[in-house]
Amino acid sequence: MRKGLTRKSITDAAADFADEHGLNALTFSALARHLGVAAPSLYAHLPGGITELRAALCARGHDDIAARCRAAATGRSGGDALRALAIAQRAYAREHPGLYAATSFAVDGYDDPEVRRSADAAAAVAADILAATGITGPDRVHAARAVRSAVQGFCALEAAGVFLLDVPADESFAWLLDGLVAQALPSPRPARGRT
Repeated sequence: MRKGLTRKSITDAAADFADEHGLNALTFSALARHLGVAAPSLYAHLPGGITELRAALCARGHDDIAARCRAAATGRSGGDALRALAIAQRAYAREHPGLYAATSFAVDGYDDPEVRRSADAAAAVAADILAATGITGPDRVHAARAVRSAVQGFCALEAAGVFLLDVPADESFAWLLDGLVAQALPSPRPARGRT
């Protein structure tokens, strides 16, 4: 076994590999070659094999996104905070395409508490922003899901290279965010007592 090989060092290397070559290229044998070790050495630290490794990458990606989005939204509120969150998530997806793709990891019957915790932490950023605007109950859940679905979908389509029309993707993203903010946030109520 290579000296210094740990679960963290393997996961770090896997994240770099996935960002450089794509998540679909990440296999235990490819990662072992990349690290200069025999594949069985990886199982000593990740006995669940590639499934456990993808779960670790999924959790790391969600944690990274949560931290980046929360930092971007700090000191902002309402629509400004939602826009900052979305822009930060898109930037992360562009910088770490393999790790971002791993955040969609799901395997029937594979229940990893770290994946669940990290996914909840990432989702909580938008929910907290929306809660600060006074949205409560099911409306907050609907709005948080809409924001997450729209931003994640845009990032996934952009990464797949399907935006081929001669219109800048940045303009489309700004248009999307305008619509999300208008739909997700409560409209200001007119002041009472004035005629």
